[in-house]
Amino acid sequence: MQMGAGEHAAIVTRVSRGLGAALARELLGRGSTVLGIGRASNVGLAGDDRYRFEHIDLADAAATDTLLTERFRDIEKRRPISVCLLNNAATVEAIGVLGWLSSGEISSAIATNLSAAVTLANLFCRVFTDSKVSRTVINISSGAAEEALSGHAVYSVAKAGIEMLTLALAVEHERRPSGQSPYGRA
Repeated sequence: MQMGAGEHAAIVTRVSRGLGAALARELLGRGSTVLGIGRASNVGLAGDDRYRFEHIDLADAAATDTLLTERFRDIEKRRPISVCLLNNAATVEAIGVLGWLSSGEISSAIATNLSAAVTLANLFCRVFTDSKVSRTVINISSGAAEEALSGHAVYSVAKAGIEMLTLALAVEHERRPSGQSPYGRA
């Protein structure tokens, strides 16, 4: 991953397709350096020397610090003008009426949809502490955070948690001279 002084950096989860791939492509097109995180990369992004991919199963939140601290510190050492964490990873697995879902399905969905975002935001706030660097966390949420949908309780619960994570980041960091800016729904 190439990055010179004065550049912008972004960390984007689930770059394999959809919104994550589109966001990574747009950021690269605007000259940003992008670290993609997830189970699979996007072949269309791989040819850009400002793109790097780190394979990680975001359902394994416990491994996040071990696997990503060095990557985050690599970005921090390059002293970008700004760095942004885009928490986009989600799964709609664990679809079904409560009472009929397995504990494993529920745990895996909550780990991917909520625990990973909390863990990544925590790591981001720990590593990127230079107040001269503009730091932003964008958590991609959903209308499911506010409206219950039959068969989607686990997804709705996780997205409501994403909304609260965003509010908690605002309370904990926006009023400090840390320069962190949290944002929620996309």
